[in-house]
Amino acid sequence: MLTDYHKARQITLAQSFNWGEERVPLAEAGGRVLAESLRTDRPLPPYDRVTMDGIAINHAGYTTGRRVFKIDGIVAAGVAPATLTNPEHCLEVMTGAVLPPGTTTIIRYEDLVREGDHFVLPDGVEDAKNIHRQGSDAAEGEELALAGLRIGGAAINLLAGCGYAEVRVKRFPYVAIVATGDELVGVGETPLPHQIRMSNVFQLQHQLATGELQASTHHLADDKIELSAGIERLLADNDVLIFSGGVSKGKYDFLPEVLAALGVRKLFHGVAQRPGKPIWVGRTDDTMVFGLPGNPVSSLTGLLAYVGPFLRKNQGLAERVEMRVLATDFSFGKDLTLFQVSSIDPATQLVHPVTNAGSGDASSMLRADGLLVLPRGRSTFAAGEAFEFIPFDKIL
Repeated sequence: MLTDYHKARQITLAQSFNWGEERVPLAEAGGRVLAESLRTDRPLPPYDRVTMDGIAINHAGYTTGRRVFKIDGIVAAGVAPATLTNPEHCLEVMTGAVLPPGTTTIIRYEDLVREGDHFVLPDGVEDAKNIHRQGSDAAEGEELALAGLRIGGAAINLLAGCGYAEVRVKRFPYVAIVATGDELVGVGETPLPHQIRMSNVFQLQHQLATGELQASTHHLADDKIELSAGIERLLADNDVLIFSGGVSKGKYDFLPEVLAALGVRKLFHGVAQRPGKPIWVGRTDDTMVFGLPGNPVSSLTGLLAYVGPFLRKNQGLAERVEMRVLATDFSFGKDLTLFQVSSIDPATQLVHPVTNAGSGDASSMLRADGLLVLPRGRSTFAAGEAFEFIPFDKIL
């Protein structure tokens, strides 16, 4: 009996693994999941910071009616500031510099007139302008981000600014992608008429790499002895195994039988969906196993619909559901969840189903941006309705 897609997804997401933590150099932290709080090691900004190129004055001198200020020097960013001792003088200052002691406001160059070694100021200058105050963004020791944040550009900036040369992150699982099938030959080989080049493993490997996950690739023949020996080694060395092919009802689809013999517990086999109906999912105590069908659209569907959410959940990230609006009426007459290869119109952001020749039509994915998930139990889907959309190249 086929499992409903939502039930299969629920079962998959219920599988919990702890892959531990590790420290990585800051340059390698992008895309990883933070395993510690991000705290400031000093106030942000760490000093009263000049925000405009111009001059610094003591406003008390300006309030006496003085409009011409003699230049006492210049203060650049990155140098210890001079002190302004005469309120009738000024200091030139550059953006990013420390506000010079003895000054209280900054006037930008655009509002000034220079006459020799003096600046002429306009009327209406306010006190305390163009200064980014010490600690106004965050106090020393303040928690800026909690563990569980996926590290992006903003977090990288703050990690660097707070002195995190190394970052503690959730460890990614060791992943192996395995193609099965005697019809497969290497990419650099010339196939015989009855052979095809191995391609799915590279597509799946690329998709994982979009989330910074690295995966090894392997090929096993349709032979029970070779499958058993190869899978036993891979189970010992990896946290996640992803198979492409070998899970359907053909006489050489040995994978479910071999996995059971090796002690991999089946969670479900066969989902009421198209494409990818024969998907097999199971686990041992230490390793999660996904058996994806061998057709390219089916393999990708299984990876995006099941493997991606599983990895996201076990990295401590919240489930992500993106909704998109259908551009045209669409019909599908089977009682199955349909993962429809679709494109997004860049002008309207509406989704258009892409015509393809079935789950073996890899070229159709070149014309698409992702999969529109159309629920089972109905046969017509109206333009203007919103449905779940799973984008390509966004595994986490």
